Amino acid sequence: MISLALDQVASALGAQRCGGGGARETAVRRVCTDSREVRAGDLFVAVRGVRFDGHAFIRDAFRRGAVACVCDRRDENLIRNTAAEDDAYAILFANDTVESLGRLASYYRQSVMSPMTKVIAITGSNGKTTTKQMLHHVLSSRMAGRCAPRSYNNNIGVPLTILSSEKDDRYLIVEIGTNAPGEVAQLAAIAAPHIGVITSVGEAHLSGLGTLWDVAAEKATLLDRLSPNGIAVVNIDAPELAIELRRRTLPNLTTVGHCDDAHHTVSDVVGSLSETACLVSGFGRIRIPIPGLHHATNAALALAVSVQLGMDKKEAIARLTSFSPVTGRTSANRFGDVTVIDDSYNANPTSVASAVKTLAQVECRRRVFVLGDMLELGDDSARLHRRVVREMADARIDLLLTVGRKAGQAAGEVKNEGANMTVVACDAVAAAGDVLAEMMAPGDAVWIKGSRANQLERIVERIRGHASDPVGTV
Repeated sequence: MISLALDQVASALGAQRCGGGGARETAVRRVCTDSREVRAGDLFVAVRGVRFDGHAFIRDAFRRGAVACVCDRRDENLIRNTAAEDDAYAILFANDTVESLGRLASYYRQSVMSPMTKVIAITGSNGKTTTKQMLHHVLSSRMAGRCAPRSYNNNIGVPLTILSSEKDDRYLIVEIGTNAPGEVAQLAAIAAPHIGVITSVGEAHLSGLGTLWDVAAEKATLLDRLSPNGIAVVNIDAPELAIELRRRTLPNLTTVGHCDDAHHTVSDVVGSLSETACLVSGFGRIRIPIPGLHHATNAALALAVSVQLGMDKKEAIARLTSFSPVTGRTSANRFGDVTVIDDSYNANPTSVASAVKTLAQVECRRRVFVLGDMLELGDDSARLHRRVVREMADARIDLLLTVGRKAGQAAGEVKNEGANMTVVACDAVAAAGDVLAEMMAPGDAVWIKGSRANQLERIVERIRGHASDPVGTV
């Protein structure tokens, strides 16, 4: 972060300052919302969350070296007493600390960030994080820059990403998510991106967004917030999104997709449990060392953006061959003679379908899929769970292990319809881990996928422990 004077921060927030007259340090060098991560020179923003209230950790933040804390007015008198204990403690009072965080990030983006830093915002139903990481991997070989850590894609994560930018950065990649209408537009207004990327439109967060048409409309609002002469890079495979593009005038539009109308057409996609290869018009044949047929489009998007920022095509393609995914996003693991694809971070019907299609191509003893409940699908949840289970049966998945009521019920219904697939239903992730550890055999290929709340990564750890057990069968 480029340092800001404390008074500059207070002015940007429109906050009332209390205490801090005797502060030894008046420059803010970083913004933090987790008191455990605070270090000297930080501004601590106290957020009231579902499980924790940051206001309860104000003293801890100051002990760790915070320059000031941003607090709301709910417990103003109590908080003022903290500042009164030591005049070095500065409190900035705001009506809403999360809103204030966004306001500070917007100010920083418009008035502080280096004009040399190109902001790239990525949204989509699937592939946001992987595309972000691919692009960062390619660009970082040639220039200084950074990307959003983990899944910093909401009204806290996006501002923190913006505020992390340094003066020498030549790019900053922001990830933008949404659960409800208007969130993409709100976050994109803070980021004011030079380049906007839409990775996909699929059946995700339908409980908050509605239909696929609504999802497309929400994602497309990113393009309305591009900076002047901004560039749009869009996957046009979803017809709903193609219609949204026709409603807009986008002079700098680059399209990617499997259709012939795309500027960069993705074709001849083949995959295994260790890599994905495809042909991308304008780039030629590319290879990425991770499983998942859908990653072909993600890679094409990353390449399209990289050349917009001046990367050489051949260099960008070569760089992709050394890409490694984030844990939980199609990361491959070998446990003895069993291959396990850890895709446990999240799931929706579109991403599950791609995983199933990839697993169906694999030559192995048994194809095993672990499916956790897919959440936030609204009224269509039962139908969509049944659909993905039928796709598994049609793809000749040998063993389906479900975790949760929704996935288990769908699997039972499809099995009763005559599907030739072994199904084992588990209510809890711990039981599923035990069952899978006992059922696995040498030569199996296992794909683990479900919504984040299922915590299916615990199954991977259970298998890891079983494989290291000298009496284990893997």
